[in-house]
Amino acid sequence: MDSFIAASDVARKKTRVADHILTQTYPLVKDPKLLIAVLQNLYDAVGMGIEALLEYEASRDRLPTLPETFDARLVLFRQHLVPRYDMPAEFLRFVGELRETINEHRKSPVEFIRRGEFVICDEGYRIRTLNTEQLKRYLLKTKAFIGFMEEKVNRNDAIIAQRG
Repeated sequence: MDSFIAASDVARKKTRVADHILTQTYPLVKDPKLLIAVLQNLYDAVGMGIEALLEYEASRDRLPTLPETFDARLVLFRQHLVPRYDMPAEFLRFVGELRETINEHRKSPVEFIRRGEFVICDEGYRIRTLNTEQLKRYLLKTKAFIGFMEEKVNRNDAIIAQRG
């Protein structure tokens, strides 16, 4: 349970950092490179939210041994926790979109700033842009995901406490 609390705390902290950069720092500095920092913090927050749920389930002996890699943990999350918690499909799409964007950024040979947007190009020069409106939507989805995760765990603990 301690590892769930630690992962949950990190997820909330990363969400707050992303929120602060997006709503406080970026409007002052106006450097679109900060948008990547927001994206990375949101991705980390969602990753820690997934980690928290996996740790919680493992502490209740409802999961097999937790894999080492994030990819394997994501598969375990999809197979076991999405159905158990009746998680909306939009969360999975959102996690996939964040992951895809981060991976494109990491592999990108060319990135540049155009009209206040951060532009990521792949090898075929297909582009993906990051802007404040898009990241505000991502921030709301991240907060919803973290809230959903904590609500499910708290409800589950309350049910267990009533039985015990």
